[in-house]
Amino acid sequence: MNDLVCPRCRASAATGPVYPPRCACGGLWDAAEPAPRPPRSHAPRSPWPDPVEEDLVWMREDLGPTGSFKDRGAEALIRVAEAAGAVRLTVDSSGSAALAAARAAAAAGLPLSIHTPGDLPATRSGVLRAFGAVLTAAGSRADAARRAETEAQEAFWFSHVMHPAFLVGTAESGFDALESGEVPGIWVVPVGNGSLFLGLDRALRATGAEAELLAVQAANCPGLRGGPVAPSRARGIAVADPPRRDAVLEAVARRRGRVLEVEEEEIAAAEGALARRGVMAEAASAAALAGVRRLRGEGRRDPVLAWLTGSGSRG
Repeated sequence: MNDLVCPRCRASAATGPVYPPRCACGGLWDAAEPAPRPPRSHAPRSPWPDPVEEDLVWMREDLGPTGSFKDRGAEALIRVAEAAGAVRLTVDSSGSAALAAARAAAAAGLPLSIHTPGDLPATRSGVLRAFGAVLTAAGSRADAARRAETEAQEAFWFSHVMHPAFLVGTAESGFDALESGEVPGIWVVPVGNGSLFLGLDRALRATGAEAELLAVQAANCPGLRGGPVAPSRARGIAVADPPRRDAVLEAVARRRGRVLEVEEEEIAAAEGALARRGVMAEAASAAALAGVRRLRGEGRRDPVLAWLTGSGSRG
């Protein structure tokens, strides 16, 4: 049964032990509709009221098993890989996607090779190897992606960007929010590749609920707008050319949202503010608070639901 559909040309394909990462026309796959909601793999999470900021509640994805929302996507994608008969996995990541993939692969008993740039910190490589992953750390981020794509000709590419099952998994965060009761109508989400943002849009579509979706980016790396790129402390959202850019911008428009670009000093201040609230958030996650503060500075006093996407305490 074909579970993949190309939104560009409407061609379809089936996920197998190896799957084509792109349609022949060059488009990225979407999940064929109706995309099944994966079985819940954990207790539902409820929004956490911010102890300082009035009318702000958080979805605490930083409390996931490896400290990021990508655990949700990895849990959904590993089920697809197992059902497809995958015998080994490959992925390119040096951050939260690698940790989530390594944990999911270890739990499923599937071998995983991880391709990373050569500057992978020793603490991170130690954690990944502890999960049983085989690491190849060399070259740049682009080099790592090319190695994974080559290996994906013979292995299942466990990519949070390429396979839409990952988005079906991240949608669970939106379902959790909506099922917790009445939630604010403005959702503020840090966006790099957009796998959480697109999952939340999927949850809204599935339930018919409405929310204004705001995408937060680092002004130093405005991937959704394009333009000059400079180093950013918010490495998790510093994606200069997100492959699903068009889909994210379509979701922004569909949800009457906008893209908020926050400066490095705003992100740093938000990190410090969250730490003083007892939350050790990575910079990309703290960008959400910078986005909320930007809204407040514009005079928006509406209640806000924002996402703490990742912990700053990961190895």
